[in-house]
Amino acid sequence: MKLMRMLAVAALLASSHLVYGQDETQVMTVNVPFAFTAAGVSMPAGHYVISRLQVGQLWKLETFGHVNVFVKVTPRELRQAPADSLLIFNHDASGYTLRQFQEKAETGVAQIVEPGGSKARKSTSQEVASVRALAR
Repeated sequence: MKLMRMLAVAALLASSHLVYGQDETQVMTVNVPFAFTAAGVSMPAGHYVISRLQVGQLWKLETFGHVNVFVKVTPRELRQAPADSLLIFNHDASGYTLRQFQEKAETGVAQIVEPGGSKARKSTSQEVASVRALAR
């Protein structure tokens, strides 16, 4: 019985990965030199491939260790398109938190939705950090 349940869960997980993998567009690759949090998930420093999914407002962060994290985003408008693709982080005493994806020459930005609808913490000692993409 346990074996059947484990096989059913494995089949569901495998099929959900295939659905997401088929309708995605690679946006950028980036080397993040510090550990960070993305939508409540702790991520290590390292090289990431960032993709936009065609289904809903989801973006995928994939490490070369093949760990995928899906984050929900809300589109926002920029006054001026950035010259480079960027990841924007908030930095405070608790560490770095991913807040936005900005695509080169695009006036839209993907703002990360916090889990549970919580708002970003406002702190007087909070800084903004950006990491430039390596490729598109």
